[in-house]
Parts: sequence; C-alpha cells; structure tokens
Amino acid sequence: MTKVSIQFHADRNEVASWIAGWVQEFGLVVAVESFVPRYVARSCIMEDLGAELAGSSDINRVSLNLVPIDLSPTSSLDFVRLNPNILAVSLGMQSQTDLRETALSAMTDDSESIRIWRAIRAKVKASLLSGSTVVNPITGAEQRAKGHYYSVGAREMAKRGIRLLASAGWNEYRLDD
Repeated sequence: MTKVSIQFHADRNEVASWIAGWVQEFGLVVAVESFVPRYVARSCIMEDLGAELAGSSDINRVSLNLVPIDLSPTSSLDFVRLNPNILAVSLGMQSQTDLRETALSAMTDDSESIRIWRAIRAKVKASLLSGSTVVNPITGAEQRAKGHYYSVGAREMAKRGIRLLASAGWNEYRLDD
C-alpha cells in the first residue's frame, strides 16, 4: 500500500481553487463529506465548491477519484472502505479567529492513482511556504517546526492575527516572516 500525504495551513478559498485546477487537469470526480450533525456524502459541482468551502462551511472533507465515487456509505469509515483509491482533502476548520491544518492524503495500490496523487502533492508542496515555530500556549514551550507548510493566504491570515492551529489540540504555529 502506497501512502501519499502532506499537511499544511491554507485558506479554504485557496484549497477550492487548487482542487478546481486538479479536477480540470486530471479529469477527476469530486465528492464532499459532512461529518456533523450526521454523516452525508454527496457529489459536488466544481462551480459550487468555492462557496461550499467558505469559512463557516460544514464540509469536512473533499474526496477526489479517477472513477465515479460511491456515495452510498453511511459513515466516513465506510466511505473510505468503498472508495479505496481516493485522494482525501481533510479540511481544517476556518473561522474569524482560527485556522486549523488541512491534510491531503491517500493510501492505495492503484498505480495510476498513485501517479496522479503524487503529482498533486508535488504541486501543493511547490506552492507552499515553510518556516515556523510550534508553540504550546499553555506551557510556553516552543520548537522549530521544520516540516510545517503554509500557503500565501494562510500567511496573510496570520498577519491579520488569525491563529494557525495544529489539526487537533491547542498548539499554535508562529510563522517566521
């Protein structure tokens, strides 16, 4: 099983724009998932994705695939089981005060999927910036975050005082620039 992944901070509008480009370039199928208050998976029209991913959106994950996506699952775990070759974009929560990390990930044996998911990861990584320190706001402990990536939009958000938070927990990232 080959794994492809990267975590980063990015504005949801940037993520929507990137996804739209990947869909067009690679001919991908898109589904969006909401986890709360009840699990829902549905197809998505690319023209609507930007609005759906806007800051207060209830979309938690966007899934991409080379073939039609099975939308019958009743849980996120079933979704992944029935769609084993997807590239999942797990969106970080975005609000007026906080931005959590987004994760792009896949785990598959399908060689064509692996090739395209690696190409997408390379595009994402090439468009990101790096250089930050992770800070525990409770203890004050801090450490250089060598593998932390963020977009231009996330940098602008941080400059406006929006906290860049880890995907879970309370740790914050302080950008170098």
